[in-house]
Amino acid sequence: MDTSVRNRLIVFLASLVLAVVFLIPTFFPDKFTDRGSWISRPIGLGLDLSGGVHLVYQVEGDEAVNSQLLTKANSIRADLRELKIPVLKTGLDSKGQLEITLASNRRTEEAKNKIAEAYSDLNFVDSVPDGERIRLVYSVSELNREKIKTQAMARTIETLRNRVDQFGVAEPLIQKVGSDRVMLQMPGVQDIEAVKRVVGSVAKLEFRLIPTVTGTAGQVMMKDRSGVPIAVEDQALMTGDSVDNARVSVESGQVEVMLSLNSEGTRAFRKITTENTGRQLAIILDNTVYSHPSIREPITQGSASISGGFKIEEATQLAIVLRAGALPAPLKAIEERTVGPTLGKESIRSGISAILIGFVAIVLFMIVYYQKSGALAVFSLFINGFLLIAFLSAFGATLTLPGIAGLGLTLGMAVDSNVIVFERIREELRNGAGRDAAVSAGFDRAYSAIMDANMTTLLSAVILYFLGNGPVRGFAVTLSIGVLTTVYCAVFVSRLGFDLLPLRGKKELSI
Repeated sequence: MDTSVRNRLIVFLASLVLAVVFLIPTFFPDKFTDRGSWISRPIGLGLDLSGGVHLVYQVEGDEAVNSQLLTKANSIRADLRELKIPVLKTGLDSKGQLEITLASNRRTEEAKNKIAEAYSDLNFVDSVPDGERIRLVYSVSELNREKIKTQAMARTIETLRNRVDQFGVAEPLIQKVGSDRVMLQMPGVQDIEAVKRVVGSVAKLEFRLIPTVTGTAGQVMMKDRSGVPIAVEDQALMTGDSVDNARVSVESGQVEVMLSLNSEGTRAFRKITTENTGRQLAIILDNTVYSHPSIREPITQGSASISGGFKIEEATQLAIVLRAGALPAPLKAIEERTVGPTLGKESIRSGISAILIGFVAIVLFMIVYYQKSGALAVFSLFINGFLLIAFLSAFGATLTLPGIAGLGLTLGMAVDSNVIVFERIREELRNGAGRDAAVSAGFDRAYSAIMDANMTTLLSAVILYFLGNGPVRGFAVTLSIGVLTTVYCAVFVSRLGFDLLPLRGKKELSI
């Protein structure tokens, strides 16, 4: 065996070993439940094969704009207070414009200049006198409004992905549909209500002080979990952006959600509890007051807790959504359904049957028509399928019904490259070339045709991937990987087989 053949044999064996390593989680899925414990993951089944939950939500983009305006209102209030300009209230009018009511009209221009300097994305609309008071009205341009909606969509998808990952669902599909909708598919999950509680909660966390005197300006009314109205100050002192982690804790039989604050949150919480010792601090989630404990002393450790008669399941789900962060806008359920696995099992059975029938037909044809060389092509086809499945596992792919179609198409097309090579070799033998010369010339002259055909298919698969949706992408991924393994097996593995094996028949070469 010469050095070139030996080196190629080592490469071939190494690729087989690597494929086996990639497939270990698929062979033993129960031992690889931790997705980060190995270099590959078990091949998962898509929603169309395993069943699961299918949800379509509409992102309320206008609410994202309103939320951002109200956040700016709190910042404006704080800035004007530093200038000793009293602000009675802030809010949105019926047109979605921001209104800032000043207690006096004497320093209106100073307030307008400060807002124009610090908030250049706000457009001044009007100033409306109301006795001694004055209302300043601001809006955002249509361009900025659309920008906020676009950012809200991107953040929604990111937040949903974080929530689903912590929920423990394997291979979810989360993607944008149209301009304002998000589709979520979670294979293998049947409890749609649990999914909705984790996914659909806005999880807007706020810390606000309870006013010492009710009924005065600067207050809003909210309700606790039992529906009892509670007055809170209209300015949020801290939000969920300050939360670094959230976990469930059971203290003296009471279930709580413990919050760990990031460095910025720790500083803010220390300042809040230092300056307001003796007052009550309301912990508010999605405009519901969960608890309002009294601040007995400054809290410097950077931790807080949310209580409120939780069950373990409720606390766990709340901790998940707090860890993942708040949604930038509410979600409206447009479509929700649970897909059963019955159709999936039937699809898998039909797909595998079609692949096996086609594969057997190819095997019979190749062996009958090309004899021992055909048997080598069949071996190459086996290796092709083995490597294809291994690399699907390496990329963490999810097998869908279109993916099975891509798998069958790959195996059907793979033998085409062998046919091109074999016909070239036959042509060389008819022209009087010897066995080795015919094989070498056959592979050399077939190479360009094989590459052209497969690169064209690969280009089509890439276009399908970037322009298609979930199922089409599954087909494109399978087909793309199949093209690469097909070229490797047709050009490298088959040629190595001819160099290692005599493949002699009645003539110099059985082909």
